Amino acid sequence: MNAITQSEATALTQTESEKIASFALNLQLADVPADVLTLAKEHFLDVVGIALASSGFDIGRSVLKGAQELGRGDDAMAIGSGARLPAASAALVNGVLAHALDFDDTHIGAIYHASAQAMAASVAAGQANNSTGEEVLLAFIAALEIGCRLATVGAPDFHNRGFHPTALCGTFAAAAAAGRLYRSELQQLVSSLGLCGSQASGVLIGGDSWLKRLHPGWSAHSALAAVALGRAGFLGPKTVFEDPKGGLYHTHIQRVPEGEELPSFNLGRSWQTLGIALKPYPCCHFIHAFVDAALEVRSQFALDDIERIECPLTADLHKMVAEPRDACIRPSIPYRALFSVQYVVALALVRGRVDLAAFHDEPLDSPDVLAIAAKTYCVADPDSDFPVRFPGEVVVHLKDGRVLRCRKPASLGTPDVPLSSDALKAKFMTNATRAIDRQTAAQLIDKVMNLESATSLDEIMTLCVSGVA
Repeated sequence: MNAITQSEATALTQTESEKIASFALNLQLADVPADVLTLAKEHFLDVVGIALASSGFDIGRSVLKGAQELGRGDDAMAIGSGARLPAASAALVNGVLAHALDFDDTHIGAIYHASAQAMAASVAAGQANNSTGEEVLLAFIAALEIGCRLATVGAPDFHNRGFHPTALCGTFAAAAAAGRLYRSELQQLVSSLGLCGSQASGVLIGGDSWLKRLHPGWSAHSALAAVALGRAGFLGPKTVFEDPKGGLYHTHIQRVPEGEELPSFNLGRSWQTLGIALKPYPCCHFIHAFVDAALEVRSQFALDDIERIECPLTADLHKMVAEPRDACIRPSIPYRALFSVQYVVALALVRGRVDLAAFHDEPLDSPDVLAIAAKTYCVADPDSDFPVRFPGEVVVHLKDGRVLRCRKPASLGTPDVPLSSDALKAKFMTNATRAIDRQTAAQLIDKVMNLESATSLDEIMTLCVSGVA
């Protein structure tokens, strides 16, 4: 039998928090595969563009005003407004902005928005510490990987129990990023992660509220608070993940992972970050495959010939994106619309596009869209492999008896059907130019895609200040 190395022996005695903290603090650019590095920069760019777009909406103005009430400081900058804030407050604002339009990415298997809180914490901590672009990028990558791993363990149980994994797991991920940039020692970051156990929270209540959209911002804000406390010597539990009596998993999903299910399994050797999917449409990711199917099939019939439309949907998702039916077929606010299979499918069939303008610039009550939404019904999907993928199918019953169907096992933007780099940049330009001009947006693309070469975040953040009246 071969003797184990000292590092292997140490790993056997380390807690999950110690393994995760060590990964976050010690990750180097040479450790990151080329495809992970490219993905990270593209997703960083994506959420910055979304944050710029969000900054002009009511929610953007509201979160900025609220954050300014929390205290004064100039450590970091709010995207869009350019307001200087304490780092934790800037993280709050930017995290909310990155998720406010529900246009940010999702790790499919984990059902987890990965980049919003990772960017918010990395940017705020990076500015506060005058970190290089390489350091910020590495912190962002560490947060992506850690958050995806933590959320994968609890999928789909977090959602089924009414918890938002982005809020829960994103707090730990953001703390890993901030701890690195604040140069925490190993045990300080372990304590910070432990303290996140009582900072991480997030229930999935939607309706007319903005609660869900708060989650990435609050995760990033809480993470910076936990890191400050950990660095100051405030002790947190070392077994926050695996503790059998009060740990994250025991309390939230009533089971504790073991062996290969542990978040740290193969950490640094395999990359769950590669499972993060971009969103081509600004609506719930559970609906994207239905959009793809509707856009593909729409040319095969006239709208007036539709008798009924059926959308087979995973059983657990009906309550999230198909009920109550009356609110889904006649949404009163944009946020309700983008969580409605019926409405979004109708939008795709009638307009031939699903974009920000359709939800936020044009009337929600257009009679032609509402008429098709009223003919659309969500039914059971016995073939669904959710949460491995988020499938979608549109079955159109015509008045002449014909039935047309299109099924998409996975949606555009996922690892199965990746969004091209050009398409991502086009999305960024559309979003960013709601706040900045095209020339500035183009410069921002170049700066972010070369982030590892930046001496600081100053140039990038200066470009993120709105110039649109």
